[in-house]
Formats: sequence, structure tokens, C-alpha cells
Amino acid sequence: MKKYFLFVAATFAATIIARAETEVTALQLNEEATGEYVDVNTDQAFLEQHKPFMAPPPADGPHDEVGYWAQKVASRLKVTGYAQAGYNATFNEGANNTNSFEMRRVILMVGADIAPHFYAFFMHDFKSGGMQEYYMEYRPCKAFNVRLGQSKREFTLENPMSPTVLESIGPMAQSVFWLNGADPLMSNGSGRDMGLMFYGDVFKGRLRYVAEVLNGGQINTSDKNNQKNFIGKLEYKFLPNLRIGVSGELGHGYSVAYSAYNPDLYDNVNKKGMTYRQNRWAFSGEWKSKKTGTDYFRNRCASVRAEVMGGMDGNVHSFGGYVSSAIPVYKQLDVVAMVDNFNYNTGKNYLQTNLMGGIQLWLHTKCRLQLQYTYCALSSAHRADLGKTNSSKIDAQVQVAF
Repeated sequence: MKKYFLFVAATFAATIIARAETEVTALQLNEEATGEYVDVNTDQAFLEQHKPFMAPPPADGPHDEVGYWAQKVASRLKVTGYAQAGYNATFNEGANNTNSFEMRRVILMVGADIAPHFYAFFMHDFKSGGMQEYYMEYRPCKAFNVRLGQSKREFTLENPMSPTVLESIGPMAQSVFWLNGADPLMSNGSGRDMGLMFYGDVFKGRLRYVAEVLNGGQINTSDKNNQKNFIGKLEYKFLPNLRIGVSGELGHGYSVAYSAYNPDLYDNVNKKGMTYRQNRWAFSGEWKSKKTGTDYFRNRCASVRAEVMGGMDGNVHSFGGYVSSAIPVYKQLDVVAMVDNFNYNTGKNYLQTNLMGGIQLWLHTKCRLQLQYTYCALSSAHRADLGKTNSSKIDAQVQVAF
């Protein structure tokens, strides 16, 4: 555990020194002049950067015509989307090698200004055939917002981020993916949940807070127990390009499937689940060489993101962390790398280490080509108890957006 904290602390120290040597850009000067610290990478932020579907109709137009009202409604809508598809090949040490072309996601997003201070957001994935997000927000001011519906869980820095900006094709780090629902006990690989959220930005956008009350279950389903989960999160921006955060979750889950990593929480003979303790914590940090928003095509920058986190599911403790980076090397070409370490059951030492390296070429805003190689190394206990092997993986992906 000490090695994780020392490694992350050294990373943060290095980024602070690098930031001090970075030239201040025009975007940063403008941000300081307005007093706002805004640099987010969520799908909602991606959508809100777009113009409305149509321009508002003339105020003096004939209000009794259908075209006027159709244009008025369309002027309150923003529509955007993206798709990711590619090829992957996995080479296991022994046998059972696989390779396939695959469509990973096809996303359509719609945002609507319903009335002053009221906003609605919808996200549909045509690949899975289901709704991913749907919620309404009340936004009286930047310091206080209320969201009701289904959206990404605010546990960790990475989980709320859009797949269109993450360095890894995966796209998530093991620990983020697992602790936000990919554990077979939860079977919620989308990292989303339904509930009530309070959030806001204070101190001129330097401090962001989030408080959530969630079902703690699967996507697009009602709660399977009478317990609710609580997530709290704080992010502070020391500089526009340097933020650190802490997040945690307290609550209970309900097991819906058997997990070899935690076999005592599901009756696999009678196919019956149970309620169990489900707690998490995370420390996070991100540095960029300059402010980017979500546009890495025009605003070229180097970035480093690191998180350390742990979880408690019943009596099983999991722990891990990752460091991910993207470094521009030539025009719109980046070199990307990730060191990703996660112990799925610390009591049995089910440790997995992923080492990823690759390149990405930005073709346009939100459009890119990616190619990466990942080596996956498992501990001896992980291999022996669960019959798994070390493996290598090659991933290629094309990402388009509008």
C-alpha cells in the first residue's frame, strides 16, 4: 500500500513542478479574467458546447403558425452523439486466443431547456439498445443544482468522464470499472445508477461538491432492497489545470449473480441473492499542461491522471490504483500510457496488473484513431485459484462524433 501512495505522491509533485514551468495560455488568461474555473470532460459538457438545434424564431413572427412553435421548441434542443468501433485480439498464455471486429457504442444525446432553471438530458445507446441516462435538473445557480434520474455515478474522477476523452480504449481503469458496478455481484458495467443528486461549484468554480442518494443496483431497474447508497465527492482546483479530489460511498448492494472473487455473497445453488455491505473510497488527481475543455484536437496538451481507491463488499476488501497519461508528440498525434493495478480480493491476493501503451491521432474535434497494446499480468494465486492466465491484447478503435 505504501508504494501506491508514494508513487501517486511523486506523480503529483512532478506535475506541480511542471505546471509552474508551463507558459500561461490565452485561454487561461481569459479564465482568470472572468474568475471562472471550468474544465470538464463529461458527455453533458460535450453536448452543451453545441449550438441549439435551430435558431429561435423572430419575436414578432406569427405565433399562430405551426412552424413558429416547431422552431421555438427546436431552439431549446441540443443534439449530438458519437460512435466507437474497432478491432481487438487477445493472446492468452496457453490457448483460447480470440480476435474480433466489434461495435462498442453508438450514442445519441439530447439536451432540452424546458423552462428557466429546468433542464432535461437523454442518452441512448443503439449498441446496447437501452437508455443510458435520463434526468431532469433544477439549476437556480452555479453553486446549487439538483438532478433527479439516472446518470453516471460520481464515485472517482474517471467514472463521470466521457469515453470520447479517455486515453484507454477499455475504456476504464480496472478499479474504476469494478467498484462502479462491473463486479458480477452488481452486474452494472455502465457505471450508472438512479437517484437524487445535489451538486455545485463554489469559490469561483475552484471547489466542486457532489452528494448523491442512489439505489446501489443495476441500470434501468428499481432497487432490489430497502437500502440506499450515499456518495460524497469534493474536487478542488488549485489551478485551472490541476485538480485533486476525494470521493466515497457508503451503503448496501444486492447480489444478482455469482462472483468467484467474492463467492459467499450469492447462493449459486438456489440462484438467490442477498443484501451486503458495500463501501468505497478514492483519492484522485489530474494535471494538464493547459486548459482544454473537451477539445483535444485544437487545444493540444499533455495530461496525467491518477487515482488510488479501495472497496469493501461484505468481508472482501479490494484495493488498487492507476496512472494514465497522454503526451502530444507531433501535431495531433499523442502517445498514451497507463499503469493499472488492482487487487480484486486482498485476502487471497487476486492481483492484476495491466501495462498499456499506444498512440492516438485526433482527426477532428472528438474524432480520433487509436491503437494500443496491453499486457495483463496476474498474481500466482489469481492464476491458480481461478484458472486464468497472463495475456496480451491489441486494440484498435475509430471514434467519430457530430
